[in-house]
Amino acid sequence: MAQIEVQEVPSSAHTGRCRFSSILPVWIIVLIGLMLLLSATLNVIALFPGVPFLEIDTVVLPSLAGPYSILMVIQLLWMHGLYPLVILVVGFSVIFPPVKLALVTVSMVKPMTMARRERLLGTLGHLGRWSLLDVFVSLLILLVLSRQGFVGVGVHYGLYCFLLAIILNMSAGTILHELCRRRMPEVIQPPDHVRPLITFLGWQGLVVTMLSLVAIIMIYRAFSQPLFQINQFGLVSNVWSLRGGIEFLFTDDLRLFAAIMLIFLVIAPLLVIFLLMVSLYMPLPRRWRRRCYLSTRYVSEWSMIDVFALAMVLYLSEQSNFVPLLIDKGTWFLFGSVVVFSGATLWAELVMRRAIISREGTEKSIFQKPLPAPHRGDDV
Repeated sequence: MAQIEVQEVPSSAHTGRCRFSSILPVWIIVLIGLMLLLSATLNVIALFPGVPFLEIDTVVLPSLAGPYSILMVIQLLWMHGLYPLVILVVGFSVIFPPVKLALVTVSMVKPMTMARRERLLGTLGHLGRWSLLDVFVSLLILLVLSRQGFVGVGVHYGLYCFLLAIILNMSAGTILHELCRRRMPEVIQPPDHVRPLITFLGWQGLVVTMLSLVAIIMIYRAFSQPLFQINQFGLVSNVWSLRGGIEFLFTDDLRLFAAIMLIFLVIAPLLVIFLLMVSLYMPLPRRWRRRCYLSTRYVSEWSMIDVFALAMVLYLSEQSNFVPLLIDKGTWFLFGSVVVFSGATLWAELVMRRAIISREGTEKSIFQKPLPAPHRGDDV
C-alpha cells in the first residue's frame, strides 16, 4: 500500500486538541477539499426541484408517467401517512449528506482530540451508506418497469449526480478516518502472541463461525432466487432476481449501477465475512491482526445489503402508486441475510474485542500503533 507521510506533531497534540489541517500534507487537504466541494455541488444539483432521477413514459399506466425524484417519494409517503418512512428518506437522503459534509469539514479545521475526531468520523462512516436508500429505490423502479413493451423508463442525470455525491462524501470520510487513526497516541504493547483468535474464544468463536456460514448461504440465495414478480394488469409479469437485475443493467448500458449493486450488495458483505474468518483462524501477529480488523470495519461501511432491504420495504409501502409486486422467496432470503449478517458481524466484533482486551490488557491496542513503530505512516 502506498505510504502517506503525515507530518510530525508535538506529543501534546496527541492528548490535547489540535487542528487536523495543520498536521496533514497540503496535497491531502486539497484532495479532500475538492472531493467535499464536488460532493456538495452534485448533491445540490440532484436535490434541486425539477431534477428527476428517472423519467417514466407509458400509455398503459398514465398515472406513472412523468419524472421520479426524491421529492416525489417524500410526497407519496406523506400522502399515505407513512411518516416513519418520510423521516428516514428526509433524514438520510436530504438532510444527512450536507450535515456529513459539514461535520467532515469541521473535523479537519476545528481543534479537537484525536480520539474524539476518530469517533466522529467512525460514526459518520457507518451512517453514510444509508444516504443511498433512494438510489436503490430508483433502481428497483427501473427494474420493475423495464422489459415492458408499452413502458419506457430512462435514467436522468439527477441519479448520477446523487450517487457520485454520496460516494465522494463517503470516500473523503474514510480517508480522513484512516489518517486520523494513524495519528492516535502510541502505546507500549505487551509481547506479541501469534496464535489464532479462535483458540481464545471457545464456543463464542464457533457461534461466530456458524452465523457467518449461514450468512453466506443466505446472501447467495438472496442473490440467485427470484425477489418478486410483476403483478399489474397490462404489464408483462417479469420475474426479477438480484442476479437477473444486475445482469440486465450490465447489458442495458447501465454498467455503473450494475457495478454498484454487485459490489455493495454481494462482494462487500462476503468480503466482510472473509476478513472475519481470517481474523479468527489465521495466526496473525498484532500488526496484521489490527490491519485485518480495521479493513473489516472499513469494508462494512460499504456493505449495503441492509440498505437495499429497506429500499424494498420502502417500495412495497408505496407500490399502490407504482406497480404491485408478488413477493417471492428471494425477498425473504434477503431479509434473513440482513438479520444473520448483522448478527454475525456484531457478535464477532464483541467477542473479538473481548479476546484482544483479555490477551493484551488494553482496548486501545486494537486501534493504536505499537511503540516503537518502524515507519510513521506505513501502518494500516
